[in-house]
Amino acid sequence: MTIYLLSRSQKSARRLAQMARVSPYSESLRLAEDDTVLRYGQSGPPDPPGVHVLNRQSAIQATVSKPSMAKFLRRVGVRFVLPVRKSGDDASRRFVRQYRVPVFDHRVLACFKYEGTEPWTNGRISRLPVTSSEVNVEDDPVAKRAGWLACRAIHALGLDYGLVSLGLGPKGVLHVLDVTARPVLEGRLLELFAAAVDDYADRASDLRSLPVTSVTLGTDIEIMLQNEQGKMVLASRYLTRRGRVGCDDRSVQYDGKRLPLMELRPDPDSSPAGLYVNLRTTMLEAARKVNRAGVAWRAGSTPFPGYSTGGHIHISGVPISSRLVRALDAYLGLPLMAVENPQTSRRRRPRYGFLGDVREKSHGGFEYRTPASFVVNPEITLTSFCLAQLICLYYQDLPEMWLYDPPLQTAFYTGDVSALADVLQESCQAMRGVPLYRRYEDQIEPLYQMIAEGQMWDESVDVRDVWAVPKVVPTEKQRTRSSRSIGRRTRRTSSVTARG
Repeated sequence: MTIYLLSRSQKSARRLAQMARVSPYSESLRLAEDDTVLRYGQSGPPDPPGVHVLNRQSAIQATVSKPSMAKFLRRVGVRFVLPVRKSGDDASRRFVRQYRVPVFDHRVLACFKYEGTEPWTNGRISRLPVTSSEVNVEDDPVAKRAGWLACRAIHALGLDYGLVSLGLGPKGVLHVLDVTARPVLEGRLLELFAAAVDDYADRASDLRSLPVTSVTLGTDIEIMLQNEQGKMVLASRYLTRRGRVGCDDRSVQYDGKRLPLMELRPDPDSSPAGLYVNLRTTMLEAARKVNRAGVAWRAGSTPFPGYSTGGHIHISGVPISSRLVRALDAYLGLPLMAVENPQTSRRRRPRYGFLGDVREKSHGGFEYRTPASFVVNPEITLTSFCLAQLICLYYQDLPEMWLYDPPLQTAFYTGDVSALADVLQESCQAMRGVPLYRRYEDQIEPLYQMIAEGQMWDESVDVRDVWAVPKVVPTEKQRTRSSRSIGRRTRRTSSVTARG
């Protein structure tokens, strides 16, 4: 695999070529399927077909106009502030601190903190301030949030790399100030991007033939509880935060005490069927802990106003990358969105379950958080696990479906399945062509059939009913008492028989 640098010989591109293992691109080259073209800047020849391109020409175009970029990112849920000075307003007080975050291939390369005030012009921010200092992302909670927001902005724009500038408000809220696909590469920023390019090449060479058992899947499923009057019941009445059955951290009015979401965290497994079995085992454990016949389990997108539920899939054994996250969007997130109830899904997105909603985990893998809580349908649950495994194994061979043009993203967030019909059809057809599809065909085709027929999953179900989970589980004391009662009846029967 070779990385070719497509540029107009800008100074930054020349410096990158001197430090990283890249070759110059020309239109006369005959590229191999596993080659990658890294584009620096929008000008120059069009993207070559048939190979992976880092920073597509169309994605870079989306960053050219700062006001247009700001409008789009706000529409898809990314906080963006433009420097508009009002009469008598001391604009420099809007932010207490600024951050610059370089991102490459869905990875935060570093975070630089800048204590100065924002330059309040519509000019672009493409380099590090001289007085900025590098901070450890893992040790600084605000820097960690800044990195997460930077990755989200880069992904929403369809970019693979760039420099994101952010401002921290007095109340601790982070806003994007600018995103550039052409950062000035010099000094520390040049070192970081050059190392990232070389690391990308090393990883790409190792990922061409992943064995099936190399991918480990896990999940955490959010469910809400409802009483017979249709009102929400707090999960924290029955559960603690930790364990395979626990509470999600979200609380009522952010009080940190009243926790409404039950979270199922089954043991991971290397097979989709194994994870499915582990999930049902965890449901049985949850039934013993909650153990109220009249308290229904609700899932889907938004069981109660203001509260959404997700079906998060954990992935280990394959490193996170922008191409893998896009494949998860196109081949998992999109098909699942197509069978959601659009009325409830619109309440959930784009705050939760946006495209590219991923978080890296302490175990070394990451979780994909875009789907809603799919346990309203057991068939779709197993389908989701099967699709996740196939995508991780074959994402480099799957066509790169593009969901990041503004009209398509708008359709995704509004649940407009008809506007995405062509992309959905291509997604299903491409997945049918991967080598292991036959192994999972019986599990995946029911979802594709629902999409073809325009069906939605049913969010009104009690999850216990569709998973055959008992609504009342005898406690240990009840089982002991029942056993003693049976013993007494047996002895009485034996006594009568003896007298007879």
